[in-house]
Amino acid sequence: MAMALWLVSTSSMADLTKDQCVDANAKAQDLRRDGKLTAAGEQLRQCASPACPAMVRDDCSRRLDELERAQPSIVFDVKDGAGADVIAVKIRMDGQPLADHLDGKPLKVDPGAHTFSFEVAGQAAVTKQLLVNEGETGRQERIVLGSGATPMVAAPTSSVTPPPTETSTASSSSAPHETPASGPGTQRVLGLTLGGVGVVGVGLGVAFGLMASSAWSSAKSACLPGGPSMCSGNVSAANADHSTAVTDGTIATVGFIAGGLLVATGAILFFTGHHETSPAPSLALTPIVGPRQAGIGLSGGF
Repeated sequence: MAMALWLVSTSSMADLTKDQCVDANAKAQDLRRDGKLTAAGEQLRQCASPACPAMVRDDCSRRLDELERAQPSIVFDVKDGAGADVIAVKIRMDGQPLADHLDGKPLKVDPGAHTFSFEVAGQAAVTKQLLVNEGETGRQERIVLGSGATPMVAAPTSSVTPPPTETSTASSSSAPHETPASGPGTQRVLGLTLGGVGVVGVGLGVAFGLMASSAWSSAKSACLPGGPSMCSGNVSAANADHSTAVTDGTIATVGFIAGGLLVATGAILFFTGHHETSPAPSLALTPIVGPRQAGIGLSGGF
């Protein structure tokens, strides 16, 4: 039968006309562009026959050689559940017969995505989807039939999500409460700080004002009735009290003015600021007190 088919095929090629040879060459090029390499090869073998004109025959032979190098092929290694080779297996590609048994030789296929099915008598068919690339020759693919393939299919269904434990429930219920703490914001904290410094400054002004008043009273008491300029008593003590009163009065004036400005600036910053979710800056006030002097130290980070 094979000899008869070969004779018929050879006879049909010998009967090709010039127009049929040219038409076969054109069809092969169209099929090649569409990725149908198997069908394109059949057309090229026709126009590469000796019956076709030399120019067409040479062109078809060159194209056929290029196509055979580009056409991908796959070698299927089919095993049963025990790992033994399976030879009597029917293979279909996209529903069309591809082979009725295996002989270890690569099977030529067209490039692209294909669905292969493997059928053995008495067993359920196994299907596999493959993406075949052009020029990929001799690709090895192992297929397991029977019980060996069952665990691979059933494994995903055996995965059961365990019920939540008390620990997981507690952690999930507490998750919504883990939100960033809201703070007054950098600007508001700075406003409060400046306001506090201002209040301290006003307080210092009051304190030094009282001290200046007391020193001035002492100076006048030492030189009654004309005051320090007309002092007839302890002149050095009167001058010292007078100097202290002037110094304390200056510090009191500066404390009042600076404290008032800081209080006003702090109020503006506080009322124009807004809350923030980032951690609030840390600030610290340190009083600085010395002989006849006073101040406030501000330290911290933003």
